Amino acid sequence: QNHNQSKQSYYYTANMKCTPTLLSLILCMPTYTFASCACETIDSWENLKNIIQSSSTDALLRLCPFQIEKPNVESSITIPKSMHIMCAKESRSDECIIQGTHNTGSSTNNEAFKIPQNVHNVWFQGLNFQGIGNGVIKSEGLNLQITDSTFENCQFPPKSRGAIVLIEVNSTATIIDTTFRNNKGGAVQSYGKLTVSHCAFTDNESTPIWISNDETESRGGGVGGAIMNGPGGYLKIYDSRFLRNEADKNGPAVWSYEDTAIDLGSNCGTENHIVGNSQSNEGVILGVCDGIYYKEVSSGDSTGNLCASFGGECGSPILDK
Repeated sequence: QNHNQSKQSYYYTANMKCTPTLLSLILCMPTYTFASCACETIDSWENLKNIIQSSSTDALLRLCPFQIEKPNVESSITIPKSMHIMCAKESRSDECIIQGTHNTGSSTNNEAFKIPQNVHNVWFQGLNFQGIGNGVIKSEGLNLQITDSTFENCQFPPKSRGAIVLIEVNSTATIIDTTFRNNKGGAVQSYGKLTVSHCAFTDNESTPIWISNDETESRGGGVGGAIMNGPGGYLKIYDSRFLRNEADKNGPAVWSYEDTAIDLGSNCGTENHIVGNSQSNEGVILGVCDGIYYKEVSSGDSTGNLCASFGGECGSPILDK
């Protein structure tokens, strides 16, 4: 099999050394560039794992457009070193799709990609994750970047810690130009430093209806349908859309344990609901918060439990792919 197929491809380029400030977010927004470079042919989850784990140090790993299945019972891919994993697109219609298949027991905790504490500067670009159980990315390293990607119909098990993308304590991450749609179990959960810019969060739910071994399990009490900023976390959000996300307790769009989540402007929220999940009030709208819900605040007259709405409702979708 040829893993070095030469193609002329349009692809995104950006400065890997950019820091997640508002100015750098604007300057580092990816743009199409024409180049001629080899890309790797991917035909299975095991094939992708072997290529990633055998890549050279600080590798630029360009993947030819593909569609593969990842059985949700398969083990994770542990990222071994700094690398830039990108979909080598010739046009916007090209995709690199990883499709999750089969049910997964809720006793497991096996995200598709794991970044250890000693691995930094990992960049996922232009990937499409669909129907993956047990979460997609768990990062314990520094400077994770996710750009131009889609997370759709993914799930995380009924556990208190974890989400489709999990940023652990003392980690840093930037998510740009990325769509989270119809995910269950929380789209993003962070206990580190996270910057979110030019993203769309639509129809995500904090609490999954979890299918395990042909049985349905559920967990109540979830917060942060789109983003949860946990204890010790520091969150900045700019120019992003939050539409119809749900939580069982509070913060259907964004939930923050402390007042360390900052609205940098140009964000919008529409129909982000707190809903009941007990048999007596399942699906009943109990409240609305189209912004950041703060559990605790460190100053002022309020002791917390307040919703700071974004600047307004969301207009016609731009980034909701």
